[in-house]
Amino acid sequence: MESMRSLALSRQRQVDVLMLSDLRFPGGTSHSLAEEIAAQAEAGWSTGLIHVNGPLLSWLRPVNPRIRDQVRRGRAKLFVGDRPIRAKLVVVRHPAVLQAAGQLPQIDTEHAVLVANAPPTDFDGHRHYQPQVVDRIARERFGVAPIWAPIGPLARESVAPDIPAGLRAEDWVNIIDVDPWRVDRPEWRADRPVIGRHSRPSPQKWPIDPKVIETVYPVDGSTTVKILGGADPVRDVLGYVPNSWQVSPFGAIDPRQFLAQLDFFVYFHHPAWVEAFGRNILEAMASGLPAILPPHFRPLFGDAAIYAEPAEVPSVLSRLYADRTAYEEIVGRALASVRARFGYQAHQHRLAELIGTPETVATDEPTRSSPIRATAHKRPSLLLISSNGSGMGHLTRLIAYARRAQPDLAPHFLSLSQAVSVVGTFGFPFEYLPSAGATGLSSRRWHELFAERVSDAVARLRPAVVVFDGTWPYHGIPRVREAHPAARWVWSRRGMWRRGMNPEQLDKAVWFDMVLAPGELAEAYDHGLTSYADGVRVGPVTLVDEAELDDRETARRALGLPLDRRVALVALGAGNINDTGQQTGAVVAAVQRLGVDVCVTQTEIAESNRTRASVHVVRDFPLSRRFRAFDLAVSAAGYNSFHELLRFGVPTLFIPNQDTALDDQQGRAQFAADRGLAHMLSGVSVSAATLLLRDLLQHGQQMVANVPLIDRGNGAAAAAMHLRRLAEVEPARA
Repeated sequence: MESMRSLALSRQRQVDVLMLSDLRFPGGTSHSLAEEIAAQAEAGWSTGLIHVNGPLLSWLRPVNPRIRDQVRRGRAKLFVGDRPIRAKLVVVRHPAVLQAAGQLPQIDTEHAVLVANAPPTDFDGHRHYQPQVVDRIARERFGVAPIWAPIGPLARESVAPDIPAGLRAEDWVNIIDVDPWRVDRPEWRADRPVIGRHSRPSPQKWPIDPKVIETVYPVDGSTTVKILGGADPVRDVLGYVPNSWQVSPFGAIDPRQFLAQLDFFVYFHHPAWVEAFGRNILEAMASGLPAILPPHFRPLFGDAAIYAEPAEVPSVLSRLYADRTAYEEIVGRALASVRARFGYQAHQHRLAELIGTPETVATDEPTRSSPIRATAHKRPSLLLISSNGSGMGHLTRLIAYARRAQPDLAPHFLSLSQAVSVVGTFGFPFEYLPSAGATGLSSRRWHELFAERVSDAVARLRPAVVVFDGTWPYHGIPRVREAHPAARWVWSRRGMWRRGMNPEQLDKAVWFDMVLAPGELAEAYDHGLTSYADGVRVGPVTLVDEAELDDRETARRALGLPLDRRVALVALGAGNINDTGQQTGAVVAAVQRLGVDVCVTQTEIAESNRTRASVHVVRDFPLSRRFRAFDLAVSAAGYNSFHELLRFGVPTLFIPNQDTALDDQQGRAQFAADRGLAHMLSGVSVSAATLLLRDLLQHGQQMVANVPLIDRGNGAAAAAMHLRRLAEVEPARA
């Protein structure tokens, strides 16, 4: 009779779906595998993974982070060792890995699917696998006749002649969770079309004809061209990389954030390359972008994309850029098609055809699924509400919390900020609630609207925790709490209030279960009421950590800045850069007097201004990840900019905004100046700014080198920990 210990071990080696692949693949194969794991967990199927060192990767590298994340979240088990495994279904991702597999554990299964992710032969004639050999190995290893499943029509054509028993009638298309990719694009990104593409930096991913590259991805500046994945193959073809292009290396930006910067996705590749699927295309369409593709993609994507020959691409772009209605119709059609054909339900349906629904999957041991099936339940929701401040501080802090509260909590945003769409670039769902000023409603009517909208969101999302970030909690909060008492509420309340201001607001702390106090580097100069008010204090909060910053060259290429000149960031709010009698104009003149290039963000330019040719204009969020591009900065002393510039080592001249209602920017800037961490200037003139900026160029790096001595580290992680505790969720273990 089997011992209790061996019985327990055997239960641990039983799953509904066992997926076998080289888990190190950097691109679409691993990303698609991770999506299938998530879809299986959502439906209630348990998943196991076996890693095989396949022949396509010849260098050491870790398991793909998207797969690691699925394991860490408990959606899949990684099996090691030679003890037997039982599964209802085995899925092999990429036949080449099975052909190269060495010793595998005994696998007992009823079904096996071999997903043909790519043709057997590469575009240069190299043969990666032999279908007949893989088919024989599958029969020997799994004891069943395998089902061959190409991921698209082109892969089907390439593999069909060599498959002894034929192919699955329908392609095993890649899938995607559409909603986290969706980006709202209410208007064009610039005054000209912004097109882009992302792919691995492989020669087969690019056209080989110079005329095709220059036609499809204009080099004359008539169209803004953004590239994610590097452009070395372009240099090999053209002999240069166009200066007008904005090129980022592969993996430098999350594809969601990259796609959010575009108006169109344009993807053409080597004519001899068989793009078996094109996951990058699927991601672009899920993001809400029209995809302009070669005609051979039509059998796969149907009416979800636009098909054109290279010479036709410029006219397609011009036509759609001139007709917003036609553009939006194409976006709507593409999203509907992607959701129906490539959404999670499509994958769940094809699994159910093989092994039945999770409720009807036969099992000898009723308890065997509990370690994994429990994770199929939805994560507790986290509702994050931001007020409409003068900047991005409230919203940015909440994004910082949300990023680190994942994967244990499911963030959802409700914001009064008109900039709330930036939340979508991080993959979070969001809703916009216009502020009282934006609606024109009376105070009483608007507070009723606020209570109604928040109450509706709480009823729908049933959040475990609600976080409000703002200095003025709205009167509707107690009404919402009374109607929906289950949620725990947190007030995220930064410090550095002006001395004696808003004492009545502190009394509203009783509305909340916790007051979370994001820290201040300048806390010694905090003389406002919050300096001694009760609250859970964490370190200064920034959206990104230092480890996430681009290196200098990558950052400059991403922003379109020269690589061989000194560049200063000027971020003072709206102002006329040509008027030296104003702050912004005086600072720009001082920087240029020192022979330093000027970079301003788009919001720093008054609408009536024409920028000087020597001034670089950028629009990027979060800009802090590019801070290594700058030799120095001139900035206001708001919470975000103050902590990001100092924490990330940018020599800075702070010019505090004196017109804020509550935020003590003067205190922050004075602290930095008194401690020798930065310079401060209250009254701005060209001569005064020139003097301080010259000193920063000489000694600024030594000044900011002392910041780590007083920096407790990013408080966003600690804040997320407190939110998890309120939600009674333990952090996921790796």
